Amino acid sequence: MKKLFGIASAILVLSGCALSSTYTITSDGKVSGTSTFAVPKSALRNVSTAEQWAAVLLSNNFPSPSASPSPSSSESANCEAGENVELAQWTYTCTATGDISVLGQATSVTGSTNMKFTREGKTVRIVQAPSGDSGDSGNPIGLTGISLFFTTTTITFPGQVSVSGGAEKVDDNTVRFAADESQSTEMSATVVLDSSSSTATSLNLTAKASPLAAGSADVEFTASLGAPAAGQVVFFDGDTPLGTVDVDEQGIAKFGTSGQLDGTHNYQAEFEPKDWWNVDASRGQVSLTFKTFQMTNYPNISGAGKVGKTLSLANLKPTPVPASVSRQWLRNGKAIAGKTGKTYKVVAADFKKNISVRVTLRKTGYLPITFDTSELRISKR
Repeated sequence: MKKLFGIASAILVLSGCALSSTYTITSDGKVSGTSTFAVPKSALRNVSTAEQWAAVLLSNNFPSPSASPSPSSSESANCEAGENVELAQWTYTCTATGDISVLGQATSVTGSTNMKFTREGKTVRIVQAPSGDSGDSGNPIGLTGISLFFTTTTITFPGQVSVSGGAEKVDDNTVRFAADESQSTEMSATVVLDSSSSTATSLNLTAKASPLAAGSADVEFTASLGAPAAGQVVFFDGDTPLGTVDVDEQGIAKFGTSGQLDGTHNYQAEFEPKDWWNVDASRGQVSLTFKTFQMTNYPNISGAGKVGKTLSLANLKPTPVPASVSRQWLRNGKAIAGKTGKTYKVVAADFKKNISVRVTLRKTGYLPITFDTSELRISKR
């Protein structure tokens, strides 16, 4: 084993690597195909046999180009290291069969440009993102020193293929996506399936804004499916992605984002089903308009921390001027009964306690905001 792990020092000095995948989908959504990762032999030091190449992969915890599905009677994957003598390459090939998840795993290997599949009715859309969206380019695949430069994915469908944006139509049923690290725009293709059907979904989106004290707000989203289905929801502000959350067992995905600026926001959410072959994607949207108070200085308590002294709220200068200001004086974070005035006289019970005030600002057309000032320690009798 020491000799095997000693091969870990074999680091790439050349990065002309390639990942080539060829898969076929049948009308019932079964997938079979092969992914091959190839590295020029000249790119590796101290590797002259297939056994040494296998040891390099092992010592670097190399992942399968087509990650093995969960073992079952209908799914299998077999991966092995090898070589292409004619092209002078070391290879790593995985042959896989299974459900539609096999295809998703094969085309989302870290370091390659990820592909996204969505389906609505008889139409499947495939999008390959630009190379800059694919993740870590410094060590993208997990094998020390490798940069993946070339990817080719060929998929045959039980339906008619049309392409756009750089994808290549091989024949009526087959599409190819070929790219390298310089791919700057997305590639896409559309497949109209011959006879298969899928389950339609619906997505409802709600949004609630909670103001911050700097002219912005936190926004909490709830996306709810009409019927639960496995997958994830991507949230957007217009066309700008905000984040992605898995759908829970009840068909709900909750997400929060901070620092949303005043104004009107057209929020959207897109459900991406895990089993995209049998379950449709769906979308929801909601428009939310809000205004918030802004404060250049954070309010604080004015006065001495001594029993018998009178305290007041200072530096409360919000924009715009609120229509109403509510106060609740606090002792160690708990409300002091009946003390809601502009000032508070320190009593004996406050000795060695912390006094603060909870403030609520309101104005028509603006989100009401409630906050606590910093605490003042009552240290003198």
